Amino acid sequence: MRWILALACIGVCALGLWIARRRSPLDPLVLALGCTALAGSFYPIATAFVTPLTWRGVQHLPEETVVETARCYLVFAVGLVLALVASRRAAPRPGASGSTPPSARVAWRDRCVAWGLFAAGSALYCVYVARVGLGALLSRHDFAEKYLESAGLGPWLFGLNLVVCACLWAEGGALRRSERALFRAAGLAVALWALAFIAVRTYAVALALGYACIHVQRSGFALRALRVRWVALALVGLVAVEGFSILRGVWRGSLGEAVAALGGVETEVALGGMVGGSELAHPFMTAMEIVRYERAGELAGSSVRDAALVVLPLAVVAERPKTLSQTFVERYYPDVAARGGGTALSLVGEAWWNFGPTWGPLLFGLAVGLVACRLGSRARVAPHGVVARLLPYVAYLTLLLHRSPIAVTAKQAVSLLVPIVALCVVAQLTWSALASRPRRRALGVGGTPA
Repeated sequence: MRWILALACIGVCALGLWIARRRSPLDPLVLALGCTALAGSFYPIATAFVTPLTWRGVQHLPEETVVETARCYLVFAVGLVLALVASRRAAPRPGASGSTPPSARVAWRDRCVAWGLFAAGSALYCVYVARVGLGALLSRHDFAEKYLESAGLGPWLFGLNLVVCACLWAEGGALRRSERALFRAAGLAVALWALAFIAVRTYAVALALGYACIHVQRSGFALRALRVRWVALALVGLVAVEGFSILRGVWRGSLGEAVAALGGVETEVALGGMVGGSELAHPFMTAMEIVRYERAGELAGSSVRDAALVVLPLAVVAERPKTLSQTFVERYYPDVAARGGGTALSLVGEAWWNFGPTWGPLLFGLAVGLVACRLGSRARVAPHGVVARLLPYVAYLTLLLHRSPIAVTAKQAVSLLVPIVALCVVAQLTWSALASRPRRRALGVGGTPA
């Protein structure tokens, strides 16, 4: 039965991709459909051939739990496709974003936002590094130490995300070529710092996906023009991302020693580690644990309501609720929580926990699909608008959608939107002030011509 449900999830997502064939391959809805197909089918199919090796307590869960979880992913996929069908008539046809040149006002806004985000993000992250310490950040023996030391430092830790967004905004914006070159160098430095020093792949993935999204936006490339070689390239990238997590597990000394250690791992152990430690498997595993040990519909929408409070700073809401990811790891893996570690949650599991096995995934799928359709459509209508500039970073958030609760996704979105809106307002005000100067000089006292 698990095979039927997993293949049905793939089939429903494939139908959605066919309907969305005129959209960009990195359109938010296309990414949501692709991620749902992978997350909903990888674990049920892979574990039929490979015994997963994981520290999660899912190896002995009954078959009916796997089947129920796979069914929830199928219903979520149906919700995405229904949202696509509902939004299809209103969606404009995709076009190259460079077809309409940006105005001088837009160029000024892009410059202010890119440099402002870079300055703010760099300052925040410097404070974060100073508070956590290079010893914890560069530790190869305890990767969770940096997260334990980061408790309460969320605003400063998000500084590196702002730098990533600044690099993507500059690449997609109307900046000078020399300025874009500087931001590309900064992006490369962030990727090297993340991979080679602190062993965190998310920032490098966000940059790579964002630059690819910008290239696709500019070319007007549609999903229907996708060729096998591009799919193969995407699979190679996925394997590289997954392989990095396994490499990090044996990375204690030099990089060469870690690669050599991987070469000595038995094939069965390597395959089990790839399945059990895959980012595609963890959301499904969390959903299984929720389905097994919690009651369907018990939250009754409380996690959705609490998401509005979680995004507020502690200075405003001192007793703000914990996110579901915090609650989950403290309840089921207290030793991991004590070390500063965590688990990927599951959007589908959260839906099941809030509104039951059918209505929960269906409503969540509809909501995600409608928001994704709206973002993609808005970016095509206004190719130089704020939404279009944000879309490369939204692609990264969409990639993480299934492993993050609503509150975490909302918090990241708000943490990004607040400084961007502030910088856009500053850019607008300064542009208006500078634009009015020639007119004022041309007038005499009292507004009469000089």
